[in-house]
Amino acid sequence: MPWILDTDPGVDDAAALIAAERLSLGLTAITVVHGNVPLQNTVANTLRLKQLLGSPLPVYPGAERPLLQEPCHAWEVHGRDGLGDQEWPKLTVHAEQQHAALHIIDAAHRFGGALKILAVGPLTNIALALRLEPKLPDLVQRLVVMGGTHSGRGNTSMVGEFNFYADPEAAAMVLAAGWKIQLIPWEPTLENLVPVDMLPAPGADPVSDAFRRISAHLVRRVKERTGVEGLLMCDFAALGAALDPSIGATQELYGAVETEGRYSRGLLALDYAGCSGQEPNLSVYTQFDRGRLTALFAEAFAKE
Repeated sequence: MPWILDTDPGVDDAAALIAAERLSLGLTAITVVHGNVPLQNTVANTLRLKQLLGSPLPVYPGAERPLLQEPCHAWEVHGRDGLGDQEWPKLTVHAEQQHAALHIIDAAHRFGGALKILAVGPLTNIALALRLEPKLPDLVQRLVVMGGTHSGRGNTSMVGEFNFYADPEAAAMVLAAGWKIQLIPWEPTLENLVPVDMLPAPGADPVSDAFRRISAHLVRRVKERTGVEGLLMCDFAALGAALDPSIGATQELYGAVETEGRYSRGLLALDYAGCSGQEPNLSVYTQFDRGRLTALFAEAFAKE
């Protein structure tokens, strides 16, 4: 079951990447996009995680900016480097030369319709691949996306979730391309903070120790905003859905992304009332089984 992880590390991206490796999702490559921090940082962070895990997976750098707008980053959430501003060993691994969008197309053809993609950053790489290969939806078996909202509760604008807000045109292209997408929106991840004590005790596992360090800033920020101490793991929830689609409740809906509007740019508009006359293009997760999601996190970070 070949998977590509398209990502913009990011602390919660790191959790998804670590769990994808340790829980044997079946990754064949990691493609990297601008997002939480600029591309040079997201690529460096992916390589740091690859080195930490001792992973042989190739890493393909992709889009360094959105399709049309100026870049948008989330330094205040993830730190200036994207991984909590920690010290890291000198990198001894490298990124590939091929662009991420081209690799996605090559892999889709190579795996003959069996490829699956887990996209947990802005959708620029996927949109570029679509522009180059319009038949991509027919060549990809599953597309799991973390992005958007199901009730307009934004985290970057009043109604915009970060991944869709960071490149609305790319998100709009991907949702309109004709594939059925499993979508993990912002709100149910906010309702399922992972307790910090799900990480092993310090010293038990170097990977878990590193993740505890890089997530400390995010834990403090979440506690300041919500009063609750926990790990906000949006991308890990998407990884959970990729591993086990039954891990949460879903609703079949038609959705499109607003690319204009003074307040609504980047909004995921969902057709709950059936006004559009369109067939559903999204399987939207509206809630998760908290116990199963937490157990999955504990399993991923308990492994050595």
